[in-house]
Amino acid sequence: MTPLLDALDQHHAQLLLRLVLGGLLLLAGVTKLADRPGFRQAVAEYEILPERLQRPFATLLPWLETTLGVLLLLGLGTAIAASLATPLFLSFALAIGVNLLRGRDFDCHCFGSVQSEQIGWPALLRSTALVLAALVVAIWASPFGALDAVVLGSTDGLPPVAEVIPVVFLAAVVFDVLILLPETLAFRAIFARANRVRITGSGSNGHHPNASTLETESAT
Repeated sequence: MTPLLDALDQHHAQLLLRLVLGGLLLLAGVTKLADRPGFRQAVAEYEILPERLQRPFATLLPWLETTLGVLLLLGLGTAIAASLATPLFLSFALAIGVNLLRGRDFDCHCFGSVQSEQIGWPALLRSTALVLAALVVAIWASPFGALDAVVLGSTDGLPPVAEVIPVVFLAAVVFDVLILLPETLAFRAIFARANRVRITGSGSNGHHPNASTLETESAT
């Protein structure tokens, strides 16, 4: 376990996690703000909060996500922002987990209309991983590639600024995978269901796909 913790404590790993978390939070907040009625409906659909708290929660959450996302991307108040993001991601994981135990199936609304993903084990695992990532950033809060380094003047012992660029590109790749992979899996599931329906439909009519050919051959 120590080698893993040592790796997570590295400046480059910290920057990667911070950028991914910031990007996800910013996207989640902005997309929810763009479709406020849809998000209020999504909050009600989870059936977690009392009805009187659903509207305030749906109003405040997108602004909180957007603010924390910007702070993490800029690396400003990193430890505080990540500390607030940790229980936020945990609440998402708990909401998904509760509805999974209930046997319910609906869109998780994690990133508004940008992504369509049913609640399920992939969404739960991703939320859990984000909880751990936010906790790691909150604990170590490296100033590498962050405005915190400028504000606090703590640049001693940090890698060269040029090394920020490849980490930014890697963070963009990880971000794209986290957003696009659920979409890919969703489309794959849709095609699989459609294929099963097509096969079941062709088999339920009582005719083998090559029945007409076999009948013609037997007649001759």
